[in-house]
Amino acid sequence: MKRIKTIGILVIIFSVLTFNPAICRAYAIPQAAMDEAQFKVIGYYSGDLFNEPVEKLQTDKMTHVIYAFLLPQENGTLVDLEKPEQLKQLVTQAHNDGTKVFIALGGWSYLGQPLAPVFESVAASQEKSKLLIDNICALAEEYDLDGVELDWEFPNPNSIADYERLVVDLKIALDSQGKELTAALNGAWSATEAPEASKLITDACLNSFNFINVMAYDMNNEDHSPIWFAETSINYWLNRGIPADKIVVGMPLYARPSWLQYRNLVAHNPQNAYEDYAPTVPLESYYNGLNTLREKTVIALKKAGGVMLFDINEDTEDETSVISMIDKLLTRTAHLSKDELNKYITIIIDNRELVFLEADGYGVPFFDENNRTLIPLRKPLEAIGATVSYDNIKRIVSVEKAGTIVNVPIGENIINVNDQEVAIDTKSIIKDDRTYIPLRAVLTAFGCDIVWHGNSTTILVVRGTG
Repeated sequence: MKRIKTIGILVIIFSVLTFNPAICRAYAIPQAAMDEAQFKVIGYYSGDLFNEPVEKLQTDKMTHVIYAFLLPQENGTLVDLEKPEQLKQLVTQAHNDGTKVFIALGGWSYLGQPLAPVFESVAASQEKSKLLIDNICALAEEYDLDGVELDWEFPNPNSIADYERLVVDLKIALDSQGKELTAALNGAWSATEAPEASKLITDACLNSFNFINVMAYDMNNEDHSPIWFAETSINYWLNRGIPADKIVVGMPLYARPSWLQYRNLVAHNPQNAYEDYAPTVPLESYYNGLNTLREKTVIALKKAGGVMLFDINEDTEDETSVISMIDKLLTRTAHLSKDELNKYITIIIDNRELVFLEADGYGVPFFDENNRTLIPLRKPLEAIGATVSYDNIKRIVSVEKAGTIVNVPIGENIINVNDQEVAIDTKSIIKDDRTYIPLRAVLTAFGCDIVWHGNSTTILVVRGTG
């Protein structure tokens, strides 16, 4: 009994410490062990490109901020930061919130010229690559950074050996400083097929990265960054042997082909926050709205180790904020086991999430033994404009809307729609003193269309016009 009790206490203590960075450091628990248990929420902050002040960043809702960009030069030196005081301010604010700050080395281009040739030139020379690594480490130390993200877009068959050598040597150097190394890598369109640049990345490289940020976006204009692309990108890197907790799914906060920012789209029309398309001019906007980003986050919770927003400058500051949506989702699922998380159900009615909180005492949706979704009685029905009553003696739920009356007997495989009996493949129940009714059977009776997304266990409900 003593041993069991002691183990139980240790488990509780470790659980508390794991999610409290300050206490974790005080008790000398390895940072790596703490990070592995934590779902990563990462925001790229392109300080040189946007006008979003540091103080407006919700660093308390992120685990990492990646400052962009640190630019290499062909001789192994670095381009001076344009806003060094901005980076210092970011580090101070983020660290006060317990959030790490990395710096992104590279990017696609600088002054209109691709950076890949610069990387190739530096990495091909051991002398220049050593100078580059020394400069990177000196800057990381000077600004009290927690790590570096390598964003070489992209190595090719002729440069992959030099890429690997640069990665391994940079990893050793950063490890000596207690800092981390990550990489921005491509997404993939299946578990086995990916762009050549992804296939070239060697195991030695992958083993050197603390985690990878997967750029699951920019596939094309109309299919810029769909949900399926996020999932296949996760599957590809899992198939390459990367542990799930080291895979972070990149999610865009900009549209294509217009390149409008999410915050600008929402400022133009608040409804745009809940859509994935806006008929903007002169170019249309295809992007990810809150519902798509929520589904991606749920998928990442189930199969990966985090999400990355490119970039956080483009978020809003009100109820349409993406980072706030993610934070609320993580807060209400933090207590769930892996099995419970896999069964967590999100219900979207007319593009708005209908939130069920256990603390409210009204129950939460769940799957019954027939794998059908049962929903708490009142909240979703009132959300579609129906009135609800319950006959405690006859044990019948009555729902009425616009002349349609649906009676739902508890414990029976039928419902009655305007006095017409309709057979259903599940039944309403009373569980923990709460009444649950079958979602699909009842809502379709009122002309609602139901769409099921199994990968994110999300139910989309579109109300009929009646």
